[in-house]
Amino acid sequence: MASVPTIRVIFDRRKTATAVKKASVEIEVYYNRERTRISTGVSVLKQQWRDGMVVNHPEAQQLNETIRSMYDAIFARIETMQRNGTFDVELLKQTKETEVEKKADFLDWLEERIYKRSVKESTRRQHIVMLNELRNFGLIRNFSDLTTKNIKLWDDALKAKLGCQSSVHGYHKRLKPYILEAIQFELIKSNPYDGIKIPRGKSEGIKYLTEDERTRIEELELYGPVEKARDMFIFSCYTGLAYSDLIKVNRKEIFMEGEDMCIIDKRLKTGTPYTIVLLPKAVEILEKYNYDINLMSNQKCNEYLKLIAHMAHIHTNLTMHVGRHTFATWALTKGVGIETVSKMLAHSDISMTEKYAKVLKSSVISGFHKLRNSQ
Repeated sequence: MASVPTIRVIFDRRKTATAVKKASVEIEVYYNRERTRISTGVSVLKQQWRDGMVVNHPEAQQLNETIRSMYDAIFARIETMQRNGTFDVELLKQTKETEVEKKADFLDWLEERIYKRSVKESTRRQHIVMLNELRNFGLIRNFSDLTTKNIKLWDDALKAKLGCQSSVHGYHKRLKPYILEAIQFELIKSNPYDGIKIPRGKSEGIKYLTEDERTRIEELELYGPVEKARDMFIFSCYTGLAYSDLIKVNRKEIFMEGEDMCIIDKRLKTGTPYTIVLLPKAVEILEKYNYDINLMSNQKCNEYLKLIAHMAHIHTNLTMHVGRHTFATWALTKGVGIETVSKMLAHSDISMTEKYAKVLKSSVISGFHKLRNSQ
């Protein structure tokens, strides 16, 4: 019979993790021949866990801090129970909820809840961006700051910075579920969004680059992290891969089909399978970085792409996802059938691909109008 509880961090207890399927990180407590496991809320891919830590992940530092914080809280709870002579597994399982209720700092609590939320990593990154905007705003830090007035002031600040109502609406949409959780935890009494209507706004439509614009970016003479961000973007332009799928690419997943280098995988966002042939420009980039282009976070890439767009005299609001749009429109203009493009992009519904065809149609009509007016 064990006299002292043992505690350890475990990953992928059921041995289900793969390069595309995540598994959970848990805290395991063993006492008196009984094992108790408590979820940390962290889930990662097989290649993102090594030597008891999250690695090769854009948010590795934050995720490891979440795990350590959870471990320390459980360890402290065990010590208290032992001193009182009342070791209780059920009380131990409540550590997570108790630690949540103790936090007075809303932003720290929000960060913890974001990492414990069961969402895809692409969604979690968007929530982290929202959290960072709140930190930069400065007027909402504690639970007592969650007032209708401050939400309205944050809305004004977002409008001034983003200039796009649909983007502003997205930030509020990501915050609202955590506001409801705070009410459920009895950390706040009322919803600061009551009485405020945040318009959804109109979508700006698909943004993509022309071949000439893409070439101008390729030909820029860049160095350091800016060069890496450019190369990740151009790789997306020649493969159609979204950022979350792009950073998973490695040598082991590449196989030869005749003379072609190919990848068969599933989209991280939807699980939809796809097959792509690596075009020469994409292969060049892979070889340049030894087949590992997980070079920086999506947020950092997008920051550098703003600079790159300015240097290339491009007025499009450049983001990593514009690379995916650029690939789709480029393929369609070169005569690739819409059904094939849909499969290349791993769209679950061809209607998702048809939006690119609509954009190109409007561009063609506009072009003919310009020709007519020039006569």
